[in-house]
Amino acid sequence: MSIVNHLKSFFGKEAVNSGRQKELDIAKGLAVIFMIWQHILGVFNVPTYGAFEDFAVSILGSPFAAPVFMFTMGMGITYSRNNHPSNLFKRGLHLFIIGFALNVSRWIIPEIIRTLTYGDAFHITALHNFLMMDILQFAALAFVFIGIVKQFNISAKAVIFIALICSLIGNFVFYRSANYVIADIVGLFIPTNGHVTFPFVNWIIFVVAGYYFAHLYRYLKDKQGFFLIVTPVALVISVTYITYSYIAKKGMFGDENSFFFMTFIGMVFNLILMIGWIGLLHLLFNKTEGLFITFMSGLSKNINSVYIIQWTIIGFLSTLFSISLSHITEVMLLISILFASYILSNMWRKFKKRKG
Repeated sequence: MSIVNHLKSFFGKEAVNSGRQKELDIAKGLAVIFMIWQHILGVFNVPTYGAFEDFAVSILGSPFAAPVFMFTMGMGITYSRNNHPSNLFKRGLHLFIIGFALNVSRWIIPEIIRTLTYGDAFHITALHNFLMMDILQFAALAFVFIGIVKQFNISAKAVIFIALICSLIGNFVFYRSANYVIADIVGLFIPTNGHVTFPFVNWIIFVVAGYYFAHLYRYLKDKQGFFLIVTPVALVISVTYITYSYIAKKGMFGDENSFFFMTFIGMVFNLILMIGWIGLLHLLFNKTEGLFITFMSGLSKNINSVYIIQWTIIGFLSTLFSISLSHITEVMLLISILFASYILSNMWRKFKKRKG
């Protein structure tokens, strides 16, 4: 009990952490970079694919990417001034539409251009990809879910219980259908054999955990003291599990769907990692200013538009050109797409401000 009481002493009775939190911006910024790298390696031909690329995809592009995105999204809802249920419902609907618009811009439009340019047959797979359920569709459901929670004032205990039950359902339920349309649509909610990456039941626990963690985080008056104690413990526990699973090819590293259909145990250790990772970023960068922080903050603020732009660029490049990457050219492509997405997202942000 003395340890618990000691940890409680780092929290105050009044909210002291308001506004943007530097460590969260950095976590989201790095998650975006790792996602782009993973997407490049997943789409383009890399004959030299080896341990370097596998680490980028399996570690940086997995535990340090999507879970971070979802956990910080939950925290962001708590911190947002526009978190009224109606705002959350609108944001959810907007993301849902944007998610399918992205499928058009990254798969269908490039395929139409390729067909018209080269006179080849249209690949029907591009149409199939329209119903691909990606992270934006999941985020849309998550916003709606939290909106319902706030609308009906559902207790924290009940919401956490629901999230835990959902995670367990994701462990044992798998729907298989020969109809790809049905498989894709059902896959928005539970694991299926469709084009599904983030089923609601498997991943909502990250958003819920981040949402309620932020309720506590706002009252954390001594981040430095708290994270000096918590971070080493959280990282040792989570990194040990992840390292073992990665080497043994078990858990989230078992097969190509194991990460996306993550088990309850995997969720627990990834949530522990989130605390350790955020803590580490605070300890490393809490006194850092300058271009790095500005860049990470820009990625964080524009995370949705950066995500959409980078996928659109990758979709066009991979469809219209036959590109083979080496270690050097994959990093060069990563940097190029990253900065192009950053610049274009800032231009889009300024355009929206001028417009209204």
